[in-house]
Formats: sequence, structure tokens, C-alpha cells
Amino acid sequence: MGPWARAWLTGVRHLKVSDTVSALRIEPSLITAIVNDRPVSLSAPPIPAGVWAAIEGHVTTDRQSEQLAQLLEHTWEEPLLPPELVRVGAEDDVAAVVRAVAEEIDRDPSALLRFRGYDARSAADHDDAWRGGDLPPLPPPARRPPDSVPKRFGTSGIRTADGDLVETLIHAYRAFGD
Repeated sequence: MGPWARAWLTGVRHLKVSDTVSALRIEPSLITAIVNDRPVSLSAPPIPAGVWAAIEGHVTTDRQSEQLAQLLEHTWEEPLLPPELVRVGAEDDVAAVVRAVAEEIDRDPSALLRFRGYDARSAADHDDAWRGGDLPPLPPPARRPPDSVPKRFGTSGIRTADGDLVETLIHAYRAFGD
């Protein structure tokens, strides 16, 4: 059993062997299951999406990385394993679900990441207001005559050897525009 699955089991001291867990669902912040026809749920707040985005390169969904758990705990103060779970159900039923979740984490480590709020899809696969996308292409520039800008100023009152400064600029713009 991997380190995440072992850590998940911490605190579970007894478990009825005869308990049957069915309909196990692991979603962000919520685990639901049926134990011997009785509903059980476990919940905890997710790790914020901004934390997941900041450590995206360190997340691998295919293995139980102790380094990822340490990075979350020590750098972001967001433990991979929630310090407390809200439990709904009898104690033995909850213990059975905890055991089933540990087995699922061992089989598929992304189950724990999913429960803690990590979405393995890339930013291009979903709409996230905190991530930018490609910019739309710019429209083609409107072509104005090169001398339109200085003409908007009117006469400047500044005399040059060739006349008013604005008139001189208009001639220069026309010469560079050709």
C-alpha cells in the first residue's frame, strides 16, 4: 500500500470484515457510498484552485508522491490529507468507507487528488477565469492618409524655413508615405 493510502487509513482502528461498500463515489470535497444498504458520506474543504495552479508541474496523478504531500503541507500549508473529515454515518460504516477509499487511492492515486479539488484537465480543457487564453487576432489597421494626423492639429504658429511647422510635417508625412 502506498504512502497516501496508508496515511488515509490513520485513525481507523477497527473494521467489520463483513461490511460491504458499494456505490463508492469520490468527487471534489465529497465521498459518498452505501455500506450494507446504509448511506455514508465524508467531506472536507478542497485545496484552493490557486494552489493547484501554482504547483501544476509537481502534480502527477499516477503515483502517490510523498514530495507532493510535503510541498502542499510545508509550502502552502494545505495538507493533502484533510486534518478533519465531516463524517455522516455509523462509526463502523464510516470505517468501511475509509478502508474502501484507501484501496481506491492505492489503485488510482488521482482519487485523492480529485477529492482534494485537483482537476487533472489542462487549462485549455476548461474555462477558468484565472487563466488566460489566446488573444483574438487584431483587426486590420484602418488606413488613413499619412498627413491626417498633423492636419488635425491645424497651424501651430511655429515658423520654420519651409513655413508653419504643421505644414512642414504634412510634406514630410507625404514624402515618407510614398
